[in-house]
Amino acid sequence: MKPSPSRGLTLRIYLAFLLAAVIPTAIAGIIGIYVSLHTLRTETLGHLQQEVVVRAQGVGRFFDQLAAELLYLADAPTLEELRNAKANADTHRVRAATTRLERDYATLADAYPLIYQIRYLDHQGKEIVRVDKKDNKVTVVPGERLQDKGDRYYFTDAYARKPGELYVSQLDLNVEFGQIEKPERPVIRVATPIGSGAGRNEGILIINLHADFLLEQIQQMAQARAGTAYLFDLAGHFIARTAGQQEGFAMQPVEKLSNMLGDAALKSILTGKEGTLSVADSIYAHAAIRFGDVYPKDGRSQWVIAVGFPEKTLFMSVFNLYVLYAILGISLLATALGGYAISRHLLGPLEALSKETEAIAAGDFSHRVEIKGNDEIAGLGQKFNAMADRVEQLVNSLAAHRDRLEEEVQARTAELEHEQEERRELDRQMFQMDKMATIGELAMGIAHEIGNPLAGMKAISQAMQFEEDIPPGMLEALRRFESEVDRLSDFLRSFHGFTARTALDLQPTSLQGAIDDVLFWTRKEAKSAGIEIDTDIPENLPLLSADPAQFKQVLLNLVINGLHAMPDGGTLNLSAKREDEHIRIEVRDSGVGIPAEILPRIFDPFFTTRQGGSGLGLAITVKILREHNASIEVASATGHGTCMTLLWPIAPLAREKQ
Repeated sequence: MKPSPSRGLTLRIYLAFLLAAVIPTAIAGIIGIYVSLHTLRTETLGHLQQEVVVRAQGVGRFFDQLAAELLYLADAPTLEELRNAKANADTHRVRAATTRLERDYATLADAYPLIYQIRYLDHQGKEIVRVDKKDNKVTVVPGERLQDKGDRYYFTDAYARKPGELYVSQLDLNVEFGQIEKPERPVIRVATPIGSGAGRNEGILIINLHADFLLEQIQQMAQARAGTAYLFDLAGHFIARTAGQQEGFAMQPVEKLSNMLGDAALKSILTGKEGTLSVADSIYAHAAIRFGDVYPKDGRSQWVIAVGFPEKTLFMSVFNLYVLYAILGISLLATALGGYAISRHLLGPLEALSKETEAIAAGDFSHRVEIKGNDEIAGLGQKFNAMADRVEQLVNSLAAHRDRLEEEVQARTAELEHEQEERRELDRQMFQMDKMATIGELAMGIAHEIGNPLAGMKAISQAMQFEEDIPPGMLEALRRFESEVDRLSDFLRSFHGFTARTALDLQPTSLQGAIDDVLFWTRKEAKSAGIEIDTDIPENLPLLSADPAQFKQVLLNLVINGLHAMPDGGTLNLSAKREDEHIRIEVRDSGVGIPAEILPRIFDPFFTTRQGGSGLGLAITVKILREHNASIEVASATGHGTCMTLLWPIAPLAREKQ
C-alpha cells in the first residue's frame, strides 16, 4: 500500500526537526561526555603525578645540599692535619685537630635538624671522631665509647668509592655495639671516602640521617587522598604507609608486591622513570628520587616514591558526570516526542502545499495551491502561488544565462587559483626571510654570551700547560681541551654567520684524527648510556679537503645525534671508504629511528623532537656540507636505527698521489 502524503510529510518534518535540533544536541552531548571525562581524568592523573614528582624533587634537592656540606668537610684542612699528625705520631697535634673536627661536626649537626650522627672512620672502620644528636642536643662522643664499624656493610661500600664520590646506604635501623638501638631509629647514611687519590683511601666521613623525613613524605601523600604510599630503597626493599596508619618501621622485600601489582607494573615502577599506571582497580603514580652528579650513576643511587589509590575514589567526580548526561538523554527523548506531536498537528494544511510543490518540482509550473484561513499557513499558500508565477518566468530566462555564467565561473576560478598560488609563494618567501633574520639575531646573542667565557677558559688552559710536574696525560688532555675551545670558538663564528657564507680554511685533513678527537669528548657520555662505539676506518684513506674545525663539528653533531637516539643503549658504528674523488663516511646507530613523516624536516632550522634541543645541529651541518661541496644522505626506519652518510671531497694533493 502506498503511504499517504500525510504520513510522508509528517516523516519529513519530523526528520527535519531531528536533524535541526535533537541530533546536533545529542552529538554535542556525546562529545561533551567524552571531552569532559577525558579532560578530568587527564588533569586528575596529572595532578597526582605532579604531587609525587614534586615530593621526589624536594628530597633530591635536600641530598644535593647535604652532598655539598659533606664534601666541604671532607676537604677541610683540619682533617688533613689530623691524618698527618697520626702518621707522625704527634699526640698533641692529633688532640688539637680532633677537637677542631669535633667542633666543626657539632656545628653542622646543630644546623641540620635531620642529622643524627656525624663520624670520621679510619681505613679499618674505627671511629676517630663522632658527634651524636638526640632530642636536638648535640653530644661529642668520648674516645672510650668510640666503636669499630669495620664489619658494617655501609663502611665497606663507602670505602670502595673514589674520593669526591658519595655513597647512600639503604634505609635500615641504627645499630650500636652490635645491637639495634632502642627505641628503633630508621636511618639513612651518606658517606664519602677520604684520601689523596694517589693510593688507597684513608677512611670515610659519614653522616647518619633520621629517615623520618622520608616516611613523613609518603605518610602525607597517603593521608591526602586516602590511599597507600610506598618508598623503595636501594637494596630492593619497600615500606608502605596507608591513610590513618600509626607510625612504625617495617621494611619488606619488593617480591611481596608481585601478587598485588604484577611483575610488569613493579618493574615499571622500579626503573626510576616517572609515570602513572593502572593495575586492577587502582591507579599508581611513581617518581624517582634522583641525586646529583657527585653520586655515582651505578643504577643503585636512587629511591622511588609511589602512591596508589582506588580508581573509583580517585575519579569519583568523573562518575558523577554520568548522572548529568543521563538527564540530558531524557530531555532529548522528551524533545523528540514533542517534535513528532507538533509535526502531526501542522500536517493538514501543509499536505496540499506538499502535493503542489511536488508537481512544480516535476516541471509543471501551472499548478497553484488554495488554502483557506488567515493564519501563517494561509499566507504561506499565497506566497507559494506568487513564487510559482515568478519561478515560471525565471526558468525561461535562466536557461539563456546558464551557458554564459558557466564560462564566467570557469574563467574567474582560474584567476583565483593563480592569485592564490602567487600569494602562497609570497608568504613562503617572507617566512624564509623572517626565519633567517631570527637566526642571525640568535647567532649574535650566542656569540656575545659565550665568547668571553671561552676566551677565559682558553687562557686558563694555556697557563696550566706551563705549570711544573704536570703528568703527560693531563698535559695532553689540556692541549685537547684548548683545541676543543678553539673549535667551539670557530663553531660560534660559523653559527654567527649561519645566514651568510663563511670563509673556509681548507686544509688536507685526516679523517682518523678528527674521529679520535670527537670520540675523546663523547666516549664518557656513550659509556654512561651503555652505548658501544665501533670504528672501521682504513689506514690508507687519503686526506680530506676540509676546514678541520668545521669538519669536526659535522662529525660531532652526527655522533651526538646517534647517542641521543639510543636512550636504552646500543651500538654506534663509524666507517669509511673511498668512492672515486670522495670519501664515503657512515655514522650508523641502532636507536629508535626517525618516523617517515618527520624525516623530510630534520634539516630545517629549529626543528627538533628532543626535549631541550635547539634544532640547529643538523641545519648547521647541512650549511657546512654545502660550503665544502659535500653532501649527506639519511636512511632510517622506526625501531631499526638510522644511518647518516657523508660524501666528502678528497684534498687535491691527496688525489694527485693516488
